Amino acid sequence: MFRPRNGCVAAGALAVLILSACRKDRPDPVWDLDMTVPLAKTSLTLGDLLPDSILQSDTAGGVSILYTANLFKLSLDTVLTAPDTTFRYAYAIPFPGPIQFAPGSAFESSDDVTHFDLEDLELTKLIIRTGQLDFSVTNMMNGNIVGDFAIPGASLDGQSFSMELILPPGTPAAPSSLSASRALDGYEFDLRGPDQNSVNALATQLTYMNAPWGAPVNITDQDSLLAYVAYHDIVPEYAKGSFGTRVFTVDPDTTGIDLFANITGTIDLAQAEARLTVRNGLGVDAQAHLHFIHSINTRNGNTVDLTGPLTTGPVNITRATDLGNGFQPTQTTSELNQGNSNIEQFLENLPNRIGYALDFTINPMGDISNGHDFLYHDSEINADLEVEIPLRLIATDLVLQKAMELDLPGTSTSHAWRSGTLHLFAENGFPFSAQVELAVVDASGQVLASLGPGGTIGAGSLGTNLFVTSPSSARIDFPIGTEQMDLIHQTGLVRVRATFNTAEQSQHIQLLTHYRMDLQLTVDANYAVNGDE
Repeated sequence: MFRPRNGCVAAGALAVLILSACRKDRPDPVWDLDMTVPLAKTSLTLGDLLPDSILQSDTAGGVSILYTANLFKLSLDTVLTAPDTTFRYAYAIPFPGPIQFAPGSAFESSDDVTHFDLEDLELTKLIIRTGQLDFSVTNMMNGNIVGDFAIPGASLDGQSFSMELILPPGTPAAPSSLSASRALDGYEFDLRGPDQNSVNALATQLTYMNAPWGAPVNITDQDSLLAYVAYHDIVPEYAKGSFGTRVFTVDPDTTGIDLFANITGTIDLAQAEARLTVRNGLGVDAQAHLHFIHSINTRNGNTVDLTGPLTTGPVNITRATDLGNGFQPTQTTSELNQGNSNIEQFLENLPNRIGYALDFTINPMGDISNGHDFLYHDSEINADLEVEIPLRLIATDLVLQKAMELDLPGTSTSHAWRSGTLHLFAENGFPFSAQVELAVVDASGQVLASLGPGGTIGAGSLGTNLFVTSPSSARIDFPIGTEQMDLIHQTGLVRVRATFNTAEQSQHIQLLTHYRMDLQLTVDANYAVNGDE
């Protein structure tokens, strides 16, 4: 019905004449209309509860969760760390002198063995991924000196490592010095020493020569040469030898798990299984002792300790296989089910974090490889917890929700909607009844106003196999006032929340891929033409 609020009052055919005679500066008339307008459509599905990437279905459409969380890993830098190391080489004649060296003559050529301190590691071979060698020499002799540092036990593309410095003359009071650096990337170190019967040992040579183009050099015991060789920032590409028997402690820690991030309420699972899979890319045997694994729900403060074979005995892990240019990791899997653990209760806690503490022992039986332990740069021991949960459950206060973007005319500051009623038409194809609520939210999901009181829609009809044969339908009304209507125009977003409960709590209900709740939102509201729109 149209109800003119101001302007000239008229009837019949005289209305046009009278209205045209009205003062031109009067405001436009305002007309009240009662209108029913569709605003939005959406559906609630299992994808609003769990990511599609972790859902899988069988041939009958039954849905299961398959989710993997990485718990911990033991990587290269835990097993092998090459410390920065500097070696000092000093030369001076052991008697007063003087002694003369002609141009081009070598007066020092020493073969040496550099021993690296690698703690419990006994390496015979090391290939450098990245690293650097710095060579510096201080000259206190009054002549041009050529210093050459070579590593016969280090080669790249068949060529041994060598660096040369040409030092200008110096004196004990005013020595000269030079330094240079060389990348060690790709070099292979033979750490068996010059006789190939040692470990952590690198054959080196340091040679000094009077420059061929110089004059004879007279040396006394006050003249000397001082060289420093520094290895630093060494990152191995490959290492081989005996890694010893060592214990690595993984202190109590937690890792996040987003499997149940969108699930509130409680669930009673009919079945659940999990597998702890340890992949070993290191060329060592290992043994893991798990002190505990916790299911932690920080939202409600509940913690459930996992009980079963994982926490009652060690997990034995066999070594990887060296392929020569890479490795083949081994895989050790420990099964957890309702027969040997409390995995069902562990998962029903809806954890968002997993807590753990453990010890790793490498080579628990000693050097059974006879010095053939190995690792590559990408080698690691890592453990994954894989969870498989058929979605056959009893649900209590299980929530699905989604924000609907409304198709509204006008703007937040200029619109003609006044007040009215939102009608939510729902078809529930889930085997659960649902309490449905609406709320005005902002873009971040923050609730600005709850629209009440909401209502309940029954579960879909179940057949003898407890599958839904037909959905249930309902219309739920939500009165809205002027202030709530203003908020709706400000954000354009209304969140629908459905809180599900199984109709029969004693039976576990299997969820199917096609289960859904279809929703349509309309508004039956007062609309003012020439109001403030």
